[in-house]
Amino acid sequence: MRPVSAPDTHRWLLLPAAVLILAGLAAGCSSSKPAYCTDAANLKTSVQNLDNVDVAKNGLSSLQTALNSVKTNAASFSANAKSAYPSQTAALNTSLTALQTAITSAKGQSRVTAARAVAPAVTQVKNSANALQSAASGKCQ
Repeated sequence: MRPVSAPDTHRWLLLPAAVLILAGLAAGCSSSKPAYCTDAANLKTSVQNLDNVDVAKNGLSSLQTALNSVKTNAASFSANAKSAYPSQTAALNTSLTALQTAITSAKGQSRVTAARAVAPAVTQVKNSANALQSAASGKCQ
């Protein structure tokens, strides 16, 4: 039996370090979801809430509150997704601006008239948000 020499000892000491490095590389290559997936889920929920607002019953203020929530979630998504979905986020922002304009224009009208006036803009927000969700769904499932 031969005695253990210093080079043999160094090899054994390097083994745990090599294992840690390989584990770190494997973790870096994991298939975790991007950070913006949570924002996408929050955006989806807020758009569903927007679509469920009954303007004829609850007035424009309820729609404005729901719109503010969508705007907040859209901004978070855009900030975290960076430039991953530029055309879809631009379309969503355009539709959000159009809905804000429709709400402002409908103020002072009866609730029923206001509901009819903002309905196309609400639909456009829903459609543009759905397009964004579809684009992001491949990375967020």
